[in-house]
Amino acid sequence: MDFDTVLRRRRMHRAFSTEPVGLADVVALCEAAFRAPSAGFTQGTELVIITKPERIQAILTLITTEGWLEASRTHRGLRQSQVLILPIVNKPAYLSRYAEADKVRSDLSNGHKWPQPYWIVDASFATMQLLLKVVDLGLGATFMGIYHGHDDLAELLEIPAGMDPLGIVCIGHPSDEAPTGSPSRRERREVATRIHFERW
Repeated sequence: MDFDTVLRRRRMHRAFSTEPVGLADVVALCEAAFRAPSAGFTQGTELVIITKPERIQAILTLITTEGWLEASRTHRGLRQSQVLILPIVNKPAYLSRYAEADKVRSDLSNGHKWPQPYWIVDASFATMQLLLKVVDLGLGATFMGIYHGHDDLAELLEIPAGMDPLGIVCIGHPSDEAPTGSPSRRERREVATRIHFERW
């Protein structure tokens, strides 16, 4: 699939069929994520992959309020997710990298000195590349924030201290259900209204 087509087809899918996602596709998604840029070539983004159905259901239950997925018209199809991928933000890796000899003069080994938290920026880059690869493979995905059960989730997945899930990418083969979510209710803004040359 050519790149422009991938960009046009990328959207958040919130309903999936029960068709499994192959291991080769999961590996390809991870490889795409890891090709994203990272500050100082820290390569600090980690991925946790969940494929066991019972663990997928447990995690979706843990991070949502009771009964919400079942009652939600827009999100209940996520129960059919075949894979969950959690991009993990590894802040300590960046502080350690920027204490190394070739970076120490930047004075960024202190997390408060960064103008932007690049550990989050880089994990976001990786997540976007993963989402684009989803489209390239003919799959569907959505990104969910973790609004509930953050500490319980970290314990369940044995995520080391100092590392933090950016969110959860739910992946599967798109179902035939009609699209849901904001794009079905809102018009896309014209490109010209969002570009500012030389000044705002």
